[in-house]
Amino acid sequence: MKIKNLIYWLPLTLLLVTIFSCSSHDRDDILNSLPEHDHDEMSKVILQFRNSSDPNLIREYVYEVPEGSTEIPITDISLPTGTYNVEIKFYSQHENHLHDVTDEIFIEDADDHFVFYQKVDSKGLSITYADHDNIDTLGRKLGHHTVWTVEDQAFSTVYIYLLHQPAKKDPEATSAALLGGEIDLEAHFTVKNKDIK
Repeated sequence: MKIKNLIYWLPLTLLLVTIFSCSSHDRDDILNSLPEHDHDEMSKVILQFRNSSDPNLIREYVYEVPEGSTEIPITDISLPTGTYNVEIKFYSQHENHLHDVTDEIFIEDADDHFVFYQKVDSKGLSITYADHDNIDTLGRKLGHHTVWTVEDQAFSTVYIYLLHQPAKKDPEATSAALLGGEIDLEAHFTVKNKDIK
């Protein structure tokens, strides 16, 4: 009976001794050898619009930078007059698939990020940061959730900047250049009322 117990416990004991005899340096080497996702190169943005008075009216607009391109494309947004709750989502290329990094930006690394919406030559469009927007540890809104109001004859160009470690997080700034930090991603959209031909 004792021999059977010894046979059972010996492999387990050896395993535990091996694990706990590893120095912290060895464990660091093991951890550092694990592959990491590199999410610095974001290449896709999705804007999801939900009409505040008609929950069935949902539109998604995709902004994508072609691989290897240095140009900034423009995505056209065409919406009926109304107020929309808008969520922005970010994706980065990892090997052969896209990886959703939205939670990383707005939850895990909230203190390091801010999305700035800059309107250019704008008419009939307002963008405000939503009451339920994500915030950082200082209570500053991050631009994950916004409210867009599209009026009759609305037409605007909107530059969206995902800023990394900005000096300020000010939704009322007139330019991203005034906020400091680095630009992780820049996306350009034109927004117009659906009735405009």
